[in-house]
Amino acid sequence: MAPTLGVYFDGFSSTAEMLEVARGAEAAGADSLWFAQHMGFREAMVWATAAVSVTRDIRLVPTAISPYLWPPLPVAMSMATLAEYAGPRVALAVSVGNLLNLSESGVEAVKPVRVMREYVRDLRALWAGAPVQADAEIYRLRGAKMAFGQGCPLYVASTGPQVLRLAGEVGDGILLSGALTLASCRSMLAHVDEGMAQGARAPGSVRKAGFILMSIAEDGAVARAEMLRKLAFLFRSRGHATNIASAPDLAIDHAAIMACYARHDPEAALNYLPEAAATRFAVAGTPGECRDQLAAYLAAGMDEPIIEVTGTQRQRHLALEVIADVTGGRRGA
Repeated sequence: MAPTLGVYFDGFSSTAEMLEVARGAEAAGADSLWFAQHMGFREAMVWATAAVSVTRDIRLVPTAISPYLWPPLPVAMSMATLAEYAGPRVALAVSVGNLLNLSESGVEAVKPVRVMREYVRDLRALWAGAPVQADAEIYRLRGAKMAFGQGCPLYVASTGPQVLRLAGEVGDGILLSGALTLASCRSMLAHVDEGMAQGARAPGSVRKAGFILMSIAEDGAVARAEMLRKLAFLFRSRGHATNIASAPDLAIDHAAIMACYARHDPEAALNYLPEAAATRFAVAGTPGECRDQLAAYLAAGMDEPIIEVTGTQRQRHLALEVIADVTGGRRGA
């Protein structure tokens, strides 16, 4: 059986480009489209709804919606409306959220494990259709009720051990963030397995997905240079400390990268990332190299690597060709 691949959109490109890639991804055999809810960029649920018009049956997953910014009733309403339009091919990924973005919005991520458990519970309760009473940590429900619609699979997105275990215990799926080494992926998926055991879940009942950064070009050096810029931007956060430590042989100076961004000098941050980081924390290179690197993530225990298709029109075309090669072009056949 051919491997499963998804495609994700970070919201940085135009809506027109997203629709073009969504159509091409389905034709190339991709199984799912994921729409990231990055603060200040394109809105995930609006994009998922727009993608219905250019696709047939590919799964549509807004991600990752944070309970600290979006209370459960409006989210339940939005997803039920999307499902009414798109049919049963929708899912939702929820997460604590980016701590920097939460801080910029004046929000503190208090008691994240409790909050995520309550959020998953109450979304499902709302979709069940009965009035919901809940004294949750960050919201209250006093008989809130959905008058229509039904639920959808819930993924929990995380890289932290406690929430990963929670995802294994209560989620329909787990979603890992991008820019992770294979060692980090294996370690995080082990926490998911612990949660599954704790929740007495059957093997295979929790789908394991993960964002994989990808940069592709006919010239592999060009692709790797582009990826280093993405990694430097992501590594400006302290949240990647453990992940970076999982590649000790690369001797990445994380503190120096953060200091460069603190003084608004992103170009200088590139001095602290060796070229090898582009293929240790991501997929980067020629089409053949990218196919081989994607296979390694599947071998690490991931059910569904989810790659970003971006760059020039030629690069997007190359990425879709790789998807078709890996999946056998199931939908386009």
